[in-house]
Amino acid sequence: MYKLFTIKRYIEQVIMFPFVLLGKCVAMLNPLHEEYDIYFFFPGYAIGGAERVNAEIVKSFTDKKVIIFFTKKSPNSGMKHFFELPHVTIKEIGRWSDNKFIYWGNLMFRGVCSYYINKQMKKPVVFIGQCNFAYKLTPHLNRSIKVHELIHMYDPKFTWIWAPFIKFIDTRIIVGEVFKKKFGNAYKKAGIPLKYLDRLKVIFYRLEYLPETYHEREFSLPLKIYYAGRGGPQKRVWLILKIIEQCRLLNLPVEFKLAGPILNEMPKHLIDDRSYVGELQGGQAMYNFHKCNDILLMTSAWEGFPLVIMEAMAFGAIPLVTNIDAIPEHITNRQNGFLINEVENEELLISEAMEKITWMIANHNELNKISKNAFDYSVRNFSAEKFRDGYRKVLLD
Repeated sequence: MYKLFTIKRYIEQVIMFPFVLLGKCVAMLNPLHEEYDIYFFFPGYAIGGAERVNAEIVKSFTDKKVIIFFTKKSPNSGMKHFFELPHVTIKEIGRWSDNKFIYWGNLMFRGVCSYYINKQMKKPVVFIGQCNFAYKLTPHLNRSIKVHELIHMYDPKFTWIWAPFIKFIDTRIIVGEVFKKKFGNAYKKAGIPLKYLDRLKVIFYRLEYLPETYHEREFSLPLKIYYAGRGGPQKRVWLILKIIEQCRLLNLPVEFKLAGPILNEMPKHLIDDRSYVGELQGGQAMYNFHKCNDILLMTSAWEGFPLVIMEAMAFGAIPLVTNIDAIPEHITNRQNGFLINEVENEELLISEAMEKITWMIANHNELNKISKNAFDYSVRNFSAEKFRDGYRKVLLD
């Protein structure tokens, strides 16, 4: 399969050559006028954990001149303010690179961006935040320019995007040890040379803000259960809705709050009774949401290690989450959170989640200890220093 990926890449490069050349001419006539130490390529700045992590990476290089290319049209600007920093120049190219009606614009901007990067007097560093456009840009960069990537999670379907360009990526940053095995299996299955496994490096996410002290909680009934994040097949919010329905049928002493760009997935009654609170901007609004609720419920089918779980733990909220990917590297059942072990069978998943919610209700006086353990774990493992030092070592060494 890897040979097919490679042949496909060569064919595409021949076909797109005139458009890339056009892009280089456009760049020549519209120079940047400044040189940059790091070129970041991110899909967008909509509300989401991955976007927040991308912003924290940028924040780790305040002593460097940075330019960010956002390559997709963001559905909202909830995270944009985190990228708007004094050392950062922002270029939004989504109208060209994310427009299926003028796909030649995507090809042309590969020429534009490669010209800017290759023609600098001082060699910059290129960083890809799981960005489709940037993978396809890499063959057009001088081989002497270092390219690093953060891949937030493993998705087999995404292999078709990155696999043809793996030879051009010097470091692949992953967010948990479990992904070394997942990518190892993927490389073997696709026939990718195993020497590229040496380029995998684990760096855990960080929190922008870690409370200095534990946020005291009562965990009195009704327990406050919440969700914050995107919708779609990965997050499986429909399972949360079924759990809410069952809790209400059983008249359990729990309250639910849901936040995020998931309005189109919300039934009318949850909007009318204000269980759905809308979209929250990152930062203080999100911190307050964690403080006001007790149990973070997530039923994801796949993840990296979600930032929202880290934030919840930092404020003493207890994660009730599926046992997937890097999550069990940080969550130990009934010690600093609760793991839902059933992932594939949705009915069994709901049943297991209900069992754990029922246990928490019956034993709510024991939740303070689990909450404090979650906070202590976050302080030990999610510090800014570890994160910052890890990324600076990769990008600047």
